Amino acid sequence: MSLQQGTSLHRVSSKDIPALVDIHYEAFADDALMKLMYGSHGDAASAVSDLREALEDPTARFTKAVDNETGDIVGWSWWNVYLDAETHLEAAKTTEEEQKEAPKTAISPETFLQYHAAVNDRRRRWITGKPGILQAIAVRPRSQGRGVGTALVRAGLEEAKRNGVLAWLEASSAGHGLYEKCGFRDVGEAIESDLGAYGKVTTVCMMYEP
Repeated sequence: MSLQQGTSLHRVSSKDIPALVDIHYEAFADDALMKLMYGSHGDAASAVSDLREALEDPTARFTKAVDNETGDIVGWSWWNVYLDAETHLEAAKTTEEEQKEAPKTAISPETFLQYHAAVNDRRRRWITGKPGILQAIAVRPRSQGRGVGTALVRAGLEEAKRNGVLAWLEASSAGHGLYEKCGFRDVGEAIESDLGAYGKVTTVCMMYEP
C-alpha cells in the first residue's frame, strides 16, 4: 500500500517529540504487553526527555508522517542505523545495562525484564556486522490502514539499502503482516510472553537483508 495522497514524510525535530509520545500512547493504548512493561500511560515527561536524547544520537533516524492539510503528525518511526559493527556493539551493551532495571511505572517489572532479556538474547545471536534496527513505530489509530506504517518502514529500509546494512525488528502479531509485505522474514524462535490474565503474547524477530 502506498502512502495516501495528502500525507508526507519528514525528519523529526526536538519540538515534535511531545506529539510523538502522545501518538505512541494512543497507538498502544490497548496493548497488554506495553501496559505491563511501562504502565497505562507511562511517564510522559521521562519519555519526552529520553526521545530528545535519542534524537541527538548520530545513528538515529527519526521520521514523521504529516497530514499536509492540517500539519498534524499522524505517525512516526525511530531507526538506529549503525555503519560499523563496533558502534552497534557498544550501543547494544549500553542498552542491555539500562534494561536490567524496569521503569518505575511498570505494572509488571518481571515482564519487562524477561521480555528485554529475550530480545537482547536474540539480537546477540542473529545480528552480525552493521544493522539498522527499528526501535519504535506508531501510527494514530484514525490514520491506520492508510499506508502510513508501510511508508515509515520502507523509508527505513531505503536507508538500510543505501548503507548496505541488514534491517532488524521485533514484530507484534498486529504488525507482522505489514513487515512481511515489506520483505522481512522471521528468524529464530519467537518470544512467548505469558501475561497472566491478559493471556499470552507472541513477538517475532524479523530480518531484512538487502
